Amino acid sequence: MVIGLKPNASRHNPDPCYLRGLLEAAHLTQEEAAKLLGVTGRTMRNYLSETAGRPAPYVVQYALEQLAA
Repeated sequence: MVIGLKPNASRHNPDPCYLRGLLEAAHLTQEEAAKLLGVTGRTMRNYLSETAGRPAPYVVQYALEQLAA
């Protein structure tokens, strides 16, 4: 997790396991995080899915890193 640094898309890591770890560190549920980020719960579930999901954009990863800080 990269905390305190400026956004840098070269650090993009859309791995659902990494993103779930950020949620855990931020003490947020998927639904709470979705609401804070302005996406639907379904979109958040897709970002966190190991199989049928779609990769989260870097901006979502960065926001979760900041929430986890």
